[in-house]
Amino acid sequence: MIRYSFQGLPFLLKYADMVDSPDSEIREENLKVSKKSSFRTKIFPGPKNSPVIYLQHGMSNRGINDPRILTLAKHLKNTGATVYLPELPEVKGLEISEDTVPNIRALFQEIVKREAQAISFLSASFSAGMGMVALSGKEEQKNLKSALLVGTYSDFADTLPFILSNYEIDPYAVHVLLYNYISKLQPKLSKLEEFYFEAALDNGLKRTGEEEKSSKLLKKLNQKEKEFVHSVQSDPGFRMGLVGPILSVLPPNFILRNSPKNFLSDWEAPIALLHGSDDPVISPDESEQLFDSLGNGKEEYKVILKSKLITHGDHLPFYTQLGEIPKLAGLWGFFLKKSGL
Repeated sequence: MIRYSFQGLPFLLKYADMVDSPDSEIREENLKVSKKSSFRTKIFPGPKNSPVIYLQHGMSNRGINDPRILTLAKHLKNTGATVYLPELPEVKGLEISEDTVPNIRALFQEIVKREAQAISFLSASFSAGMGMVALSGKEEQKNLKSALLVGTYSDFADTLPFILSNYEIDPYAVHVLLYNYISKLQPKLSKLEEFYFEAALDNGLKRTGEEEKSSKLLKKLNQKEKEFVHSVQSDPGFRMGLVGPILSVLPPNFILRNSPKNFLSDWEAPIALLHGSDDPVISPDESEQLFDSLGNGKEEYKVILKSKLITHGDHLPFYTQLGEIPKLAGLWGFFLKKSGL
């Protein structure tokens, strides 16, 4: 992997603001994938006949307006790619949904059709894992040049307890989980769904002070609802006791159909797995499990890096971990090279 460092270093220097990465032209349109479905999409046009990257946002209420993903798209465009950045309404709405896998697959197929070439895929967290499921079919593999998955998961059933065990470090993912499933776990505690949605937004949007909404909603909860919130906040045993109930209310075969580990037999495309070594939301062990299970038979077609330079959704200042830069440059260089850049 380190041999690709020269290819990836200019990209990282853009991220570090050490190399100019000018603002890009951005087109926005509704990308139609069927007679009934279309998706708001930002397109960063690269040079004529440039490689194409499908960049999928993660579970952020900002969707494709999230400054982090817009910065990434700009840097990829300035590296020579055409970048498609579609918005998935259910992911933007913080919903863990069975719609995400078919939506990603449909968008991938439409971009391939429009561009008349094989393309690459880049995403993070749950969107990355669901993207891996979506693109694991033989037809998608033929049209996938390269994939980079950041902080992704292997088995949804393993991810749940890990998320709940790290509430004190990063409550965002717990709030998202409870927003999705509290109405089925505790249907009588009717105000908790809104509470956990706003609590997740407070975390994700970094709302504090007067802008914070969950603290105001907390005052309006009844006694049993307040007791539930307090138990989640203060009792690790109570939180871990929610794993079984959440698993029991998932749609039938949800874990089977949405866990990447079950969709590796036909995977042949080059793939890079990047995971924060101290990721509090999804364990880096999950990326390692995926890497070890990939059986494409060509070791040069898969790379993995656990890095101290990234957390779950953000990277740390590069000067804090100078020794990590060559390895990170190598991983990005691998992805860019395999993408045709």
